[in-house]
Amino acid sequence: MPATDLNTMPDHQPNTQQILAAGPKPRIAFATMVGDEPFFLPIWISYYARFVPKDQLFILVDGAHRILPPEADGCQILTLPHVIPGPGWDHARWAMISAFTTMLLGRFDVVVFNDVDEIIVADPDCGTGLIDLIARARDVGVISPFAIEVLHRTDLEPAALHNRAPILSQRRYGRINASYCKPCITARPVRYSLGGHYSDYPDLHLDPHLYLFHLRFADYTMLLARQSNRQGLMAAGGKGGDAVAGAGWSKGAAEMNDFLQSFVKAGPPIDTDFSFGWQRAKITKSWVHDPDGGIWRHDKLHNRKTYTIPPRFADIF
Repeated sequence: MPATDLNTMPDHQPNTQQILAAGPKPRIAFATMVGDEPFFLPIWISYYARFVPKDQLFILVDGAHRILPPEADGCQILTLPHVIPGPGWDHARWAMISAFTTMLLGRFDVVVFNDVDEIIVADPDCGTGLIDLIARARDVGVISPFAIEVLHRTDLEPAALHNRAPILSQRRYGRINASYCKPCITARPVRYSLGGHYSDYPDLHLDPHLYLFHLRFADYTMLLARQSNRQGLMAAGGKGGDAVAGAGWSKGAAEMNDFLQSFVKAGPPIDTDFSFGWQRAKITKSWVHDPDGGIWRHDKLHNRKTYTIPPRFADIF
Protein backbone atom coordinates (compact mmCIF):
# COMPACT_ATOMS: atom_id res chain seq x y z
CA MET A 1 0.00 0.00 0.00
CA PRO A 2 1.43 3.45 -0.85
CA ALA A 3 2.66 5.49 2.09
CA THR A 4 0.52 8.38 3.28
CA ASP A 5 1.99 11.89 3.33
CA LEU A 6 1.16 12.99 6.86
CA ASN A 7 1.76 16.64 5.95
CA THR A 8 -0.78 16.78 3.13
CA MET A 9 -3.67 14.76 4.58
CA PRO A 10 -7.15 16.06 3.65
CA ASP A 11 -9.15 18.12 6.13
CA HIS A 12 -12.02 15.58 6.34
CA GLN A 13 -11.88 13.01 9.11
CA PRO A 14 -10.70 9.56 7.94
CA ASN A 15 -12.79 6.54 8.87
CA THR A 16 -11.59 3.83 11.27
CA GLN A 17 -10.40 1.57 8.45
CA GLN A 18 -8.25 4.37 7.03
CA ILE A 19 -6.70 5.03 10.45
CA LEU A 20 -5.80 1.39 10.94
CA ALA A 21 -4.33 1.18 7.44
CA ALA A 22 -2.22 4.29 7.95
CA GLY A 23 -0.87 3.10 11.29
CA PRO A 24 0.23 5.30 14.19
CA LYS A 25 1.76 8.65 13.40
CA PRO A 26 5.55 8.35 13.75
CA ARG A 27 7.28 10.31 16.48
CA ILE A 28 10.31 11.92 14.84
CA ALA A 29 12.95 14.17 16.40
CA PHE A 30 15.39 16.31 14.43
CA ALA A 31 18.60 17.36 16.16
CA THR A 32 21.77 19.32 15.50
CA MET A 33 24.66 20.94 17.38
CA VAL A 34 25.84 24.51 16.90
CA GLY A 35 28.07 27.27 18.10
CA ASP A 36 27.16 30.59 16.49
CA GLU A 37 25.23 29.89 13.28
CA PRO A 38 23.32 33.05 12.28
CA PHE A 39 22.83 31.89 8.67
CA PHE A 40 22.38 28.12 8.61
CA LEU A 41 20.48 27.61 11.88
CA PRO A 42 17.44 29.71 10.86
CA ILE A 43 17.28 27.74 7.61
CA TRP A 44 17.52 24.41 9.48
CA ILE A 45 14.78 25.41 11.94
CA SER A 46 12.41 26.91 9.39
CA TYR A 47 12.72 23.90 7.11
CA TYR A 48 12.13 21.11 9.65
CA ALA A 49 9.44 23.10 11.50
CA ARG A 50 7.32 22.58 8.38
CA PHE A 51 7.18 18.86 9.17
CA VAL A 52 7.09 18.57 12.98
CA PRO A 53 6.29 20.90 15.88
CA LYS A 54 9.21 22.98 17.08
CA ASP A 55 9.35 21.06 20.36
CA GLN A 56 10.58 18.10 18.28
CA LEU A 57 13.60 20.12 17.09
CA PHE A 58 16.57 19.68 19.44
CA ILE A 59 19.51 22.08 19.33
CA LEU A 60 22.66 21.33 21.31
CA VAL A 61 24.42 24.65 21.93
CA ASP A 62 28.16 24.72 22.64
CA GLY A 63 28.40 27.33 25.41
CA ALA A 64 26.12 29.78 27.19
CA HIS A 65 27.79 32.70 25.40
CA ARG A 66 26.23 31.73 22.05
CA ILE A 67 23.62 33.96 20.43
CA LEU A 68 20.64 32.10 18.98
CA PRO A 69 18.39 33.53 16.25
CA PRO A 70 14.72 34.31 17.02
CA GLU A 71 13.67 31.28 14.98
CA ALA A 72 14.97 29.11 17.84
CA ASP A 73 12.10 30.16 20.10
CA GLY A 74 9.98 27.09 20.79
CA CYS A 75 12.73 24.59 19.96
CA GLN A 76 14.29 22.31 22.56
CA ILE A 77 17.51 24.16 23.46
CA LEU A 78 20.15 22.29 25.47
CA THR A 79 22.97 24.63 26.42
CA LEU A 80 26.19 22.73 27.16
CA PRO A 81 29.37 23.94 28.87
CA HIS A 82 31.80 25.26 26.30
CA VAL A 83 34.83 23.05 25.75
CA ILE A 84 37.98 24.51 24.18
CA PRO A 85 39.04 22.22 21.31
CA GLY A 86 42.06 20.08 22.00
CA PRO A 87 43.31 16.58 21.17
CA GLY A 88 40.38 14.18 21.00
CA TRP A 89 37.81 17.01 21.21
CA ASP A 90 35.75 16.03 18.16
CA HIS A 91 35.89 12.30 18.95
CA ALA A 92 34.45 13.08 22.39
CA ARG A 93 31.81 15.33 20.82
CA TRP A 94 30.61 12.58 18.50
CA ALA A 95 30.57 10.05 21.33
CA MET A 96 28.29 12.48 23.17
CA ILE A 97 26.09 12.90 20.09
CA SER A 98 25.79 9.11 19.78
CA ALA A 99 24.64 8.90 23.39
CA PHE A 100 22.24 11.81 22.90
CA THR A 101 20.52 10.29 19.87
CA THR A 102 20.21 7.00 21.75
CA MET A 103 18.58 8.84 24.63
CA LEU A 104 16.07 10.49 22.29
CA LEU A 105 15.09 7.07 20.96
CA GLY A 106 13.63 6.43 24.39
CA ARG A 107 10.84 8.86 23.49
CA PHE A 108 10.87 9.00 19.68
CA ASP A 109 10.49 6.37 16.97
CA VAL A 110 13.14 7.94 14.74
CA VAL A 111 15.91 10.47 15.40
CA VAL A 112 17.51 12.49 12.61
CA PHE A 113 20.84 14.06 13.53
CA ASN A 114 22.77 16.25 11.11
CA ASP A 115 25.19 19.13 11.13
CA VAL A 116 23.33 22.40 10.75
CA ASP A 117 24.54 22.87 7.16
CA GLU A 118 22.97 19.56 6.05
CA ILE A 119 19.35 19.45 4.90
CA ILE A 120 17.49 16.22 4.07
CA VAL A 121 14.98 16.48 1.23
CA ALA A 122 12.45 14.12 -0.31
CA ASP A 123 12.56 14.06 -4.11
CA PRO A 124 9.41 15.95 -5.19
CA ASP A 125 8.93 13.45 -8.02
CA CYS A 126 8.70 10.39 -5.77
CA GLY A 127 5.16 11.08 -4.53
CA THR A 128 5.99 10.40 -0.87
CA GLY A 129 6.53 13.05 1.79
CA LEU A 130 9.63 13.53 3.91
CA ILE A 131 8.07 12.23 7.13
CA ASP A 132 6.83 9.01 5.52
CA LEU A 133 10.24 8.33 3.98
CA ILE A 134 12.02 8.97 7.27
CA ALA A 135 9.51 6.81 9.16
CA ARG A 136 10.67 3.78 7.16
CA ALA A 137 13.62 3.64 9.54
CA ARG A 138 11.26 1.97 12.00
CA ASP A 139 11.38 -1.09 9.74
CA VAL A 140 14.97 -1.03 8.46
CA GLY A 141 16.80 0.45 11.46
CA VAL A 142 18.98 3.13 9.91
CA ILE A 143 18.63 5.09 6.66
CA SER A 144 21.30 6.97 4.69
CA PRO A 145 20.21 9.62 2.16
CA PHE A 146 22.15 10.16 -1.07
CA ALA A 147 24.49 13.15 -0.70
CA ILE A 148 24.85 16.18 -2.94
CA GLU A 149 27.40 18.80 -1.94
CA VAL A 150 26.10 22.17 -3.12
CA LEU A 151 28.83 24.21 -4.82
CA HIS A 152 29.35 27.90 -5.39
CA ARG A 153 30.31 27.89 -9.06
CA THR A 154 31.64 31.43 -8.97
CA ASP A 155 31.98 31.44 -12.76
CA LEU A 156 28.24 30.85 -13.17
CA GLU A 157 26.72 32.27 -9.96
CA PRO A 158 29.00 35.05 -8.70
CA ALA A 159 26.52 36.62 -6.27
CA ALA A 160 26.71 35.90 -2.55
CA LEU A 161 23.95 33.92 -0.86
CA HIS A 162 21.18 35.84 0.82
CA ASN A 163 18.41 34.51 3.03
CA ARG A 164 15.48 36.13 1.21
CA ALA A 165 15.31 33.38 -1.39
CA PRO A 166 15.55 29.58 -1.20
CA ILE A 167 19.14 28.31 -1.24
CA LEU A 168 18.60 25.93 -4.15
CA SER A 169 17.14 28.74 -6.26
CA GLN A 170 20.44 30.59 -5.80
CA ARG A 171 22.79 27.60 -6.06
CA ARG A 172 21.89 25.22 -8.87
CA TYR A 173 25.00 23.03 -8.99
CA GLY A 174 26.53 20.33 -6.86
CA ARG A 175 28.79 17.31 -6.77
CA ILE A 176 28.40 13.79 -5.40
CA ASN A 177 30.19 13.26 -2.11
CA ALA A 178 29.43 9.81 -0.74
CA SER A 179 31.12 10.71 2.54
CA TYR A 180 27.91 12.59 3.33
CA CYS A 181 25.65 9.60 2.63
CA LYS A 182 25.49 9.52 6.40
CA PRO A 183 23.61 7.00 8.57
CA CYS A 184 21.79 9.99 10.03
CA ILE A 185 18.21 8.68 10.19
CA THR A 186 18.13 6.23 13.07
CA ALA A 187 15.54 4.06 14.75
CA ARG A 188 18.20 1.98 16.52
CA PRO A 189 21.04 3.08 18.82
CA VAL A 190 24.26 3.69 16.87
CA ARG A 191 27.82 4.72 17.62
CA TYR A 192 28.91 7.35 15.14
CA SER A 193 32.35 7.77 13.65
CA LEU A 194 34.05 11.16 13.60
CA GLY A 195 31.83 13.60 11.70
CA GLY A 196 28.89 11.19 11.75
CA HIS A 197 29.92 9.89 8.33
CA TYR A 198 29.67 6.23 9.36
CA SER A 199 28.49 4.15 12.31
CA ASP A 200 28.61 0.69 13.83
CA TYR A 201 25.21 -0.25 12.33
CA PRO A 202 25.85 -3.24 10.02
CA ASP A 203 23.21 -2.66 7.31
CA LEU A 204 23.27 -0.01 4.59
CA HIS A 205 19.92 1.35 3.44
CA LEU A 206 20.69 4.03 0.85
CA ASP A 207 17.30 5.54 0.26
CA PRO A 208 16.34 6.03 -3.43
CA HIS A 209 14.23 9.14 -2.73
CA LEU A 210 16.05 11.02 0.03
CA TYR A 211 18.84 13.52 -0.65
CA LEU A 212 21.15 15.18 1.83
CA PHE A 213 22.21 18.60 0.55
CA HIS A 214 25.47 19.66 2.19
CA LEU A 215 25.80 23.46 2.15
CA ARG A 216 29.32 24.00 3.40
CA PHE A 217 30.61 25.05 -0.04
CA ALA A 218 27.50 26.96 -1.12
CA ASP A 219 28.98 30.42 -0.66
CA TYR A 220 32.61 31.40 -1.23
CA THR A 221 32.85 34.28 1.26
CA MET A 222 30.93 32.43 3.98
CA LEU A 223 33.12 29.35 3.47
CA LEU A 224 36.34 31.29 4.01
CA ALA A 225 34.97 32.99 7.12
CA ARG A 226 33.82 29.67 8.58
CA GLN A 227 37.20 28.03 7.94
CA SER A 228 39.00 30.95 9.55
CA ASN A 229 36.80 30.56 12.63
CA ARG A 230 37.50 26.81 12.77
CA GLN A 231 41.23 27.36 12.54
CA GLY A 232 40.97 29.88 15.36
CA LEU A 233 39.13 27.36 17.53
CA MET A 234 41.81 24.73 16.97
CA ALA A 235 44.60 27.22 17.63
CA ALA A 236 42.97 28.09 20.97
CA GLY A 237 43.41 24.48 22.01
CA GLY A 238 47.15 24.60 21.39
CA LYS A 239 47.16 21.96 18.64
CA GLY A 240 45.59 21.68 15.23
CA GLY A 241 44.95 19.12 12.57
CA ASP A 242 43.61 15.63 13.03
CA ALA A 243 44.42 15.61 16.76
CA VAL A 244 41.50 18.00 17.33
CA ALA A 245 38.96 17.47 14.54
CA GLY A 246 38.51 16.12 11.03
CA ALA A 247 40.98 17.10 8.32
CA GLY A 248 38.51 19.54 6.77
CA TRP A 249 38.79 21.84 9.79
CA SER A 250 42.45 22.64 9.13
CA LYS A 251 42.19 23.77 5.50
CA GLY A 252 42.93 27.45 4.92
CA ALA A 253 41.66 30.07 2.48
CA ALA A 254 44.05 29.15 -0.32
CA GLU A 255 43.12 25.47 -0.17
CA MET A 256 39.40 26.26 -0.19
CA ASN A 257 39.80 28.63 -3.12
CA ASP A 258 41.75 26.01 -5.06
CA PHE A 259 39.09 23.43 -4.24
CA LEU A 260 36.22 25.49 -5.65
CA GLN A 261 38.24 26.56 -8.69
CA SER A 262 38.99 22.91 -9.48
CA PHE A 263 35.32 22.42 -10.38
CA VAL A 264 35.44 25.40 -12.73
CA LYS A 265 38.53 23.99 -14.43
CA ALA A 266 36.91 20.54 -14.76
CA GLY A 267 34.28 21.87 -17.15
CA PRO A 268 30.62 22.87 -17.39
CA PRO A 269 27.90 21.27 -15.26
CA ILE A 270 26.37 17.98 -16.40
CA ASP A 271 22.61 17.60 -16.78
CA THR A 272 21.24 14.26 -15.53
CA ASP A 273 17.95 12.78 -14.32
CA PHE A 274 19.49 12.92 -10.82
CA SER A 275 18.99 9.21 -10.18
CA PHE A 276 22.74 8.41 -10.15
CA GLY A 277 22.15 4.70 -10.59
CA TRP A 278 25.71 3.45 -11.08
CA GLN A 279 27.02 5.68 -8.31
CA ARG A 280 24.46 4.29 -5.88
CA ALA A 281 25.36 0.75 -6.93
CA LYS A 282 29.07 1.42 -6.39
CA ILE A 283 28.45 2.84 -2.92
CA THR A 284 26.32 -0.16 -1.99
CA LYS A 285 28.79 -2.73 -3.32
CA SER A 286 31.67 -1.12 -1.42
CA TRP A 287 29.97 -1.59 1.97
CA VAL A 288 32.47 -3.20 4.34
CA HIS A 289 33.26 -3.56 8.03
CA ASP A 290 36.24 -1.61 9.30
CA PRO A 291 37.60 -3.65 12.23
CA ASP A 292 40.03 -0.93 13.34
CA GLY A 293 37.27 1.58 14.01
CA GLY A 294 34.54 -0.95 14.69
CA ILE A 295 32.34 0.73 12.07
CA TRP A 296 30.77 -0.04 8.71
CA ARG A 297 31.72 2.16 5.79
CA HIS A 298 31.49 2.56 2.03
CA ASP A 299 33.85 4.10 -0.52
CA LYS A 300 34.09 7.90 -0.58
CA LEU A 301 33.25 8.27 -4.30
CA HIS A 302 33.79 11.93 -5.05
CA ASN A 303 35.38 13.74 -8.00
CA ARG A 304 35.41 17.13 -9.69
CA LYS A 305 32.29 16.66 -11.83
CA THR A 306 29.59 19.28 -11.34
CA TYR A 307 25.94 18.27 -11.78
CA THR A 308 22.96 20.54 -12.34
CA ILE A 309 20.41 20.30 -9.54
CA PRO A 310 16.99 19.85 -11.23
CA PRO A 311 14.54 22.77 -11.01
CA ARG A 312 12.05 20.65 -9.03
CA PHE A 313 14.28 21.15 -5.96
CA ALA A 314 14.67 24.93 -6.32
CA ASP A 315 12.00 26.11 -3.89
CA ILE A 316 12.27 23.41 -1.22
CA PHE A 317 14.53 25.36 1.16
